[in-house]
Amino acid sequence: MKLRKMATIAMAAAAVSLSCAGIAGAEELQKVTVAVPHDLECIDDMAIYVGITQGYFEEQGLDVELITAANPTDLQMVATGQADLCCPSPNVYLGQVEAGVECTTVSAYDAINIFGFSALNGKGIETWEDLKGKTIALGDAAWETIALPTLLAAGIDPEKDVEFVVCGDSRYQMVAEGQVDVLFTWVSEYKQLLGMGYDFNYIDGNDILATFANPWIAGTGYYEENQDKIQKFLYAMEKSIYFMYTNPEAAADTVLTVFPGIEITWEGAVGCAEGRVAQALGNDEAAREGKFTEGLGALSAEQWKEVIDGALAAKVITDDTITYEQCYTDTCLPTPLTEEDIADVKADVEAYEFASEIYKSAN
Repeated sequence: MKLRKMATIAMAAAAVSLSCAGIAGAEELQKVTVAVPHDLECIDDMAIYVGITQGYFEEQGLDVELITAANPTDLQMVATGQADLCCPSPNVYLGQVEAGVECTTVSAYDAINIFGFSALNGKGIETWEDLKGKTIALGDAAWETIALPTLLAAGIDPEKDVEFVVCGDSRYQMVAEGQVDVLFTWVSEYKQLLGMGYDFNYIDGNDILATFANPWIAGTGYYEENQDKIQKFLYAMEKSIYFMYTNPEAAADTVLTVFPGIEITWEGAVGCAEGRVAQALGNDEAAREGKFTEGLGALSAEQWKEVIDGALAAKVITDDTITYEQCYTDTCLPTPLTEEDIADVKADVEAYEFASEIYKSAN
């Protein structure tokens, strides 16, 4: 496959963090450090910030701290105890498993294949077949391994049919301006871009490769010693996702209040929140409410086989002996939300007071 570099933004592990203690006044709590592969001022992490500001982590005795670390540095950090949890693409994770990095998937986060491709409406790029002969904008060269399984499942030969272009943070502007044909993106970002006025369509990867995307991953040693702490973290996240599901606007306002410097429209922020809900719960709106009383995060052997087979087909990994038992444990999955939990979160939503300047200027 051809890979053309135009502009890149490197992101190594950074000495910058944000924690519950700074926002919710937490004291004498157990620290959980989460490595994220982007700047901390990121609207995509709104479920975590809901959990911090609403006190869901603190209720579980946890102080959650976010630090930045690029893929696959985040996985190497959890394997060596420099961070506790991270949430990379399954392909990035499987590459590190093959390399001998000791880390374990403890729960799903994105319940669907969130990745897809966007182009400007009216450009005649509306189907998988239309991607052939086109340039595809990536944020980072490592994203190629994330895009490959979906392209292959759609019958696209990455070696012959497409050209990847590394565009960094300018990628969607470059697609909008016609410098690159197609944007490699994901559900929440796509909905955010629509809200910001970009006239993009969406070719949905989950239609052609219905798997899961980024899961929660811990270092194997940390998992073995901290299963109760991990389960508490995931339980608090379950409540945060229910808050976000119940009122995406409040979730968007939460992160914009924490980070008033984020440059985005109100419609874009809400679009991102709605996209995050779809990523966590799937696109079947009628089934979403019931998922909370079933419990979130379980991954099946069939789903793992699909992901592992896709990584092998894309040559992300070559070891065909890797199994889902080697990659995943369900011992930390959170208990389902009770009726009392649901009532409590709904009360939090009803009591929520919008505070961000972006919300105020739009309303």
